[in-house]
Amino acid sequence: MDLLAVILVVAVLGVRAGMTRSGETKRIAQCVANLSALGKAMHRYANEHDNALPAAGMDLGGAQSSWDTKLFAELEPGLAKSDSDELLEEVPKFYVCPSDDTRHTGLPRSYSMGGNDMSPEQWPPGRDSATGVGLWWDKRTVLTLLDEDALEKPDSLPAVSLSDVPAPGDTVLLTEFIGFDNILRGNRMTSVLGTSQQRQNFKDGGARFHGGKFNYLMVDGHVEPLSPLQTGSFDGTAGIWSLKKGN
Repeated sequence: MDLLAVILVVAVLGVRAGMTRSGETKRIAQCVANLSALGKAMHRYANEHDNALPAAGMDLGGAQSSWDTKLFAELEPGLAKSDSDELLEEVPKFYVCPSDDTRHTGLPRSYSMGGNDMSPEQWPPGRDSATGVGLWWDKRTVLTLLDEDALEKPDSLPAVSLSDVPAPGDTVLLTEFIGFDNILRGNRMTSVLGTSQQRQNFKDGGARFHGGKFNYLMVDGHVEPLSPLQTGSFDGTAGIWSLKKGN
């Protein structure tokens, strides 16, 4: 009887483990579908804006934006772009990874753009930049990289063009960045600089999230699951985090 009891316990645990794996497999698939939809919306946005990607975020006092809001109308092209209330009912589902169980401070957003470090050494972003596509504009970065006049023209701030990316299949555009402050239409956590930052909000470093991997939407539109080591950089200065080809 003791042996039978052990066999039954092992069988039950095996079934539960299989159900858990099956559930996570479905969640990963939905996450990939979300990122694919966001990637298509990004390209539609670029087609309408001289091939330029939206900034990851901007906070210039009266002028504020985040990359997600720029894609609302692109995610539901059938809706009128002026009908913001209807869009807000439809689009949030695209921004939430099903494996994100964080208690967000507002409408959840699980994804962020691969970040640009906005350093003078890497400016302007281009084919030789050892940093990413997601620009972040505040007063400090504008005054450091541009000039005071640019503060008065937020709509004319520089943007990363698709043509600035020499290896679109190996450059991250969006990926998971899980945290309670990553909320829809919010200016915090709009970009992520490397896997060290990406893993910092997990107690286990993300070991159980998606089986220890994150999903990466590349600039060319395909989604790839990679472990932190496979991305080529922990601090965001090389590998898929960098615009520079072969870096």
